[in-house]
Amino acid sequence: MKPGTKLSLEVKVKVYKNRGVKLRVSKEELGALPKSALELLEQVDQIIAQGKTEEAMKIIEGREKEEGIVELRWRIAESKCRNRKGEFEQVIEITEEIIKELEELEEHVGQRGESARKRIRIDALIEQVRALQRRGKLDEGLEKVEEGIRFIEELEEREETEEKHKDKERKANLLNNEGNIYLDKGELDQALDTYEKSLEIREEMGNKLDIAGSLNNIGLIYLRKGELDKAMEYHKKSLVIKKELGNKRDIAGSLNNIGVIYLKKGELAPALEYYEKTLTIFRELGDKRLIALLLNNIGVIYLQKGELNHALEYIEKSLTIRETLGPQQEIADSLNNIGIIYRLKGELAQALDYYEKTLAIRKEVGNKQLIACSLQNIGELYQEMGELETALDLLKQSLVMYKEIGNNLFIAYLLFRLIDVTIDIDIKEAREYLSEMQLINEEEENKLVDLYTRLAEALVLKTSKRRMNLTKAEEILEEIVEEAEKEMIEHQLTVKALVNLSELLLDELLSTGEEEILEEVEGKVDKLMEVAKKQQSYSLITESYLLKAQLALVRLNLKDARSLLSQAQLIAEEKGLEKLARKISSEHDQLLEQLDQWEELIAKDASITERVKVANLEELVRWMARKREIIIDETDDEPVMVLLVAESGLPIYSKHFDPARELKDMLISGFLTSINTFVQEAFDTPGRIKRIMHDDYTLSFDLVDPILFCYVYEGQSYTAMKKLEKLMTEVHESEVWSALEEVGKKGYKLNYGEIAQLEGMMGEIFTTN
Repeated sequence: MKPGTKLSLEVKVKVYKNRGVKLRVSKEELGALPKSALELLEQVDQIIAQGKTEEAMKIIEGREKEEGIVELRWRIAESKCRNRKGEFEQVIEITEEIIKELEELEEHVGQRGESARKRIRIDALIEQVRALQRRGKLDEGLEKVEEGIRFIEELEEREETEEKHKDKERKANLLNNEGNIYLDKGELDQALDTYEKSLEIREEMGNKLDIAGSLNNIGLIYLRKGELDKAMEYHKKSLVIKKELGNKRDIAGSLNNIGVIYLKKGELAPALEYYEKTLTIFRELGDKRLIALLLNNIGVIYLQKGELNHALEYIEKSLTIRETLGPQQEIADSLNNIGIIYRLKGELAQALDYYEKTLAIRKEVGNKQLIACSLQNIGELYQEMGELETALDLLKQSLVMYKEIGNNLFIAYLLFRLIDVTIDIDIKEAREYLSEMQLINEEEENKLVDLYTRLAEALVLKTSKRRMNLTKAEEILEEIVEEAEKEMIEHQLTVKALVNLSELLLDELLSTGEEEILEEVEGKVDKLMEVAKKQQSYSLITESYLLKAQLALVRLNLKDARSLLSQAQLIAEEKGLEKLARKISSEHDQLLEQLDQWEELIAKDASITERVKVANLEELVRWMARKREIIIDETDDEPVMVLLVAESGLPIYSKHFDPARELKDMLISGFLTSINTFVQEAFDTPGRIKRIMHDDYTLSFDLVDPILFCYVYEGQSYTAMKKLEKLMTEVHESEVWSALEEVGKKGYKLNYGEIAQLEGMMGEIFTTN
């Protein structure tokens, strides 16, 4: 088909039908089916602009091949579609072919023919730059931008009025793409300057959709700078325009970005609300790729909240969709997030497996920035595992790659991570990294970089034994807490500063024993809880409860300490923080073992210093500051006996697990006495498993009205309480429960069949591996 060939509507529909293509574009959307190849091409561009990529691709793939310039324009349209589908490697190949064919093309002569070839080349470069940027080939992308701008300047000199408007649009698009590259490189001021130049041209041209795009991108700059209120201002301006234009896909993009800002602010409830609005729109549009993106983003919200089971559910759904669609880069993103979830769960081997899968894909894709990010994640994981030399090696590899890319923001953060590792290995090396970080801070006008640099300085000063340096570290940390809270900057900064500040104060408390310093520590932990609750971070809430429990011990308030430990464990278990739940359970066991020691401390009115040491508070704060792996005793409990007790305190069923122990009546009587002491409390406050110590045994018990379940065991309480929970659930749901209710209320005895049922459950739960 020659360029400009006229086709009737009837013939064109027949062409598409014969080629197996279903045209799902209404007359309202297209106006009317075009009568020429060029007119159809213009309509396809409109369909792409509306975000209907699949419909556009069906037309492109179903068309008859054209010749010359017209065919190359069709290939440009194909590149636009593939860029939006994430098929970046294909875009690079197609645009290279277009540029090569343009050089060989001889059918056009004269100035107009040369101008047409240049414009095709510029359009190819615009799509190529987008693909190169997404593949992480940033310097190559900048070279292509310069090439495109050079061609536009040559066209501007010719003063051709016919295409002048479109040439300005091309220039704005190239500048916008250049801004994207500078954003990825971390050169935010350069990116902002370029985006503003692009916006100026777009405002002159009056294309509202493009103006909204530029406002959106400027918002991304302020987001990266940590200026979240300014970022919100630009994204909301962009959203207003997009709502005016009515394109749902564009509206959803802005809603998603506003969600990201709320996430960065730590305001997780509105972040989730905006993400769910976005997901609803993408589901209406039927765009699986964007549905997968939003499922992933919602998963990240739950991850931040510490609701790890919910997070895993959403991100695995995202991964399932992405695996069917195929963009490897997006599959890697989901795998990476699953790795983060397992890391927070404390399942570090599982996390490492997912991180390594992510790294393998990113190496295959070849995006240096993402490879560096994976190396960083694996390095931080090894740091948490206590393998500091391996961590250091991986973080150094990541730093080298970020330096090759030239992203100062990522370089600064990597230097911070390296300082955090090397202060435990080689303080001299840590100081060298700090000097490098301070140089970057002088170059960059970035609040986040400044705060992280000062935090790094405080961490280095904190290793000193000189009082002057420790005082300086304390001052810096106080300033960071105040500024980060005031300017709504990343909550991780506040948390890190508060924990390290608490560690400094505890050192001072141990050396002075002053009540005033203990009050300051309590204030910092209260602030930590405030931050945790504000951003609904259940992992941080749990750790804050754990700290509060240890502080209650220091105050010799044993009842509050046990209550706080119970609250902490309950949250950890509900949110899937299993290793943390085990750690808390272990702390609770230790407290029970030390009750006599605490009673002695109360009796003799022990000093604050002595109480802090026995509470092990300093070690807990140090663990939070360093975030090392939770090491727990994995051994199970050893069952001794199960008792089912009526409200009166009389046992109605008992099971002895080890006849060889030959438990004496005196011991059983002691158990019953201990239980009777707590029976009324259990009936008054059901729903939480309690535990007490009796000689060398632990008793865990809880109420399912009217029966009190008591499990006597040796060893770890965590697995014991899981077994007790399972027993209560199974008994309550079984046929024997109605008989137990009658026995508990009226004092009947269980019959042989009912006892046999209970015996079967006991064997399955307590003695079967």
